[in-house]
Amino acid sequence: MPVTNAKKYLSSLQDDREIYIDGERIKDVTKDYRFIGAAETMAELLQMQHDPDLSDTLTYSSPSSGDKVGMSHIQPRSMQDVKARGDAMKVWMDATCGMLGRSPDYKNVMVAAWAAAAEVFDRPSFNGSDNIQNFYEYVRENDSTMTHVLVNPQVDRSKPAHLQESDIVAQIVKETDAGIIVRGARMVATLCALANEIVVMPAAVTWHTTETHKTTDYAFGFAIPTSTPGLKFICRPPVAHFDAASPMDGPLSLRFDESDGIAVFDDVLVPWERVFLFRDKEAEAVIRGQTGAGPHALHQSVVRAASKAEFMMALALAIAQSTKIDEHNPVQVMLAETISIAEFARTCRIGAEAEAHETKFGTFSPAMRHISLWQSMFWKFYNRQCEIINTLGAGGLVGVPSFAELAGGAKKDVEKYFQSVNADSPKRIKLNRLAYDAALSSFAGRQRLYEQYYSGDPMRTQSLMFRMYPKDEHIQRVHDMLDDLEGRQNPNWPDKEGGPAFERTWD
Repeated sequence: MPVTNAKKYLSSLQDDREIYIDGERIKDVTKDYRFIGAAETMAELLQMQHDPDLSDTLTYSSPSSGDKVGMSHIQPRSMQDVKARGDAMKVWMDATCGMLGRSPDYKNVMVAAWAAAAEVFDRPSFNGSDNIQNFYEYVRENDSTMTHVLVNPQVDRSKPAHLQESDIVAQIVKETDAGIIVRGARMVATLCALANEIVVMPAAVTWHTTETHKTTDYAFGFAIPTSTPGLKFICRPPVAHFDAASPMDGPLSLRFDESDGIAVFDDVLVPWERVFLFRDKEAEAVIRGQTGAGPHALHQSVVRAASKAEFMMALALAIAQSTKIDEHNPVQVMLAETISIAEFARTCRIGAEAEAHETKFGTFSPAMRHISLWQSMFWKFYNRQCEIINTLGAGGLVGVPSFAELAGGAKKDVEKYFQSVNADSPKRIKLNRLAYDAALSSFAGRQRLYEQYYSGDPMRTQSLMFRMYPKDEHIQRVHDMLDDLEGRQNPNWPDKEGGPAFERTWD
């Protein structure tokens, strides 16, 4: 099948899935005001694959059917493939200002990497290698949109699930000829209301403990349709302001609130052909350490960060220009800072692609060195970009009226008193409403928290970076330099005749 289109995607969501929000069950997410904005944004992204000017960037020919499939499904066989995939992701990220973290490409690259490493799913407890390969081909050929849950509910965070007994954590409660029965909950299913499939893999937390597993009930990996009987999603309230008088008051939040939810498995049957890992004590290590999927998924995140940082930079520049505060030196310093942040994110992407290397599976993977740098620093930099926009907008963001005022009874006053030296009132109000939505609103707060935690606890990430970094060679350089200088000491120091403190190397 060729890449899907907007109408087909929206139709695929009308499948009687169980979505709960604000105390009610939603029968059709494509028609509910809390989901329609993000649903149509997703549809627009998928429709872009049919644009003649973008098709060569966003798609490639399927190795099995020959049809056009999404470029994010590619299993890179060269550095050029890695960059081509990055270019495709950048098109979507630019279209969403980097604000849609769970666009389809995120899970696509992860599943493609798992399938490329299918051999590691052949485990003593279960052989899931064919299943992961078949699932990859299915989502690639059907252009399915996926969500995932990789984290256990926050019940007792002092120890991992496999060292406790809990009826809250998703677990295997029965095995049948047809498959496994799963009961319990997992988090966080971002995009759950708008996805076709949910991928459930071992909880993404590494615990350093000598205690042995009490049970393998929690050790599994699988994927099922989001409309599977017994599966329900309980979503957080929306962050968009739906009582706004004009859609222009929420230009980001009304389109890019992808929603987050808890997945509840009420004795859900998972067919054996959809099981990838089963009662495997090393399931987490397989996913995190043996498949090499991490750099691929985070490649998408680095590309998204580059688009997001560039958008926030552009917004800061536009705010400063509108009132000519960019003529002041302190403001120029802040603008230079946000420019530097955008260039930092772009450089991380360039480095990750330029140093892509071949894996043992015959695929090429982005360089984790640059990705780790992005992981450690970007969430802090993004917070700073929000602070800069708030500082530059100042009272202009606090007092900006609804865009609807331009058509209301105070239209003449609004047109006169809300203009600035470089922007008439409509332009300035639109700009300030955008800045408010990007840096100060509930949507902005969710974006900041998302950047901080979506790829895991940043403390753990930075600790892992420290442990994995080749420190010894750098430390040794310091000691080698000191030892060399010690051997070159001038025994006559201080030399009153003007001799150097250390012997010359060229003499």
